[in-house]
Amino acid sequence: MSVSCGYRALRAQAPAEALHVAVVRGIESDALAADEVASGVRDELAREAALLPGDGWPRVEIEVLRAGEASEGIVAAGDSPRARGLGISMVARAWLARAPDAPPERDSGDVRAEVTIAVDALDGTVDARWAAARRAAALRATARRMGRQLARHIEGLPWKKWVLFADPFAIPVASVLAYGK
Repeated sequence: MSVSCGYRALRAQAPAEALHVAVVRGIESDALAADEVASGVRDELAREAALLPGDGWPRVEIEVLRAGEASEGIVAAGDSPRARGLGISMVARAWLARAPDAPPERDSGDVRAEVTIAVDALDGTVDARWAAARRAAALRATARRMGRQLARHIEGLPWKKWVLFADPFAIPVASVLAYGK
């Protein structure tokens, strides 16, 4: 038997509910991105000691809706415009499912994450292999960060503001333009 005064920290949370994680639909053609969203959810649940291994119920179900990219910082290069940066975005949602036929709970709604990376060009030419590798790495980093935010929503924890510059693929475009020179 223990006796206490009943003090409880103002921002104390109840212990997190232990959950499994599953990607139920991935419309995005990049399966790695969907896996990275799931990894981000697992990372955050593990941090809260709320991750169960394998498949089962209850679980966080993830749906990756789309990923896209847009030119940022257009510059005139000879006869045609070129992008100096690339905005990479992804949209996903997550919800809690307690059983196969149970209605979804704590639906996050559509969540969009975006990161901007520089397009490296030396002497006016772009190395396609390097650009593809940077794009893929930035998409994976964005997907993992989004997964962590989705898990925080499911667990009822406060959302953190996007800290874009904490990620090596999200460094300011102006500081990357001279990269490799």
